[in-house]
Amino acid sequence: MNENNDINENKNDENDENSENNENDINIEDDNDERARAEKILKNMEKTKKEKNGVIKAFALVTQLGVQMAFCVIVGVLTGMFLDRLAGTSPLFIIVFSILGSAASIKVIFDIANKWKY
Repeated sequence: MNENNDINENKNDENDENSENNENDINIEDDNDERARAEKILKNMEKTKKEKNGVIKAFALVTQLGVQMAFCVIVGVLTGMFLDRLAGTSPLFIIVFSILGSAASIKVIFDIANKWKY
């Protein structure tokens, strides 16, 4: 009878160990699942952040191009107006410096495009 009790106790001990191992396996699997989900969420957040940065950079580029072009043409026209008043000629310097301002704005476009590498 004692032998049967010892065998039963050993079986109970083995069952307890197996159930503990199963619980540990489940915990490990849960941890791996949680880590995988967390990594997936972080990757999605990084992807969204990169997309937002791309939109912001594109907006900055377009804004910079527009401002630079307008500035070049306006400076050319104002310089032409000033020189026309100073020299007493009517549209001569306005036309010349408007063309120079437009050429300068085209150069600025290429400089900015080379800087941004788009």
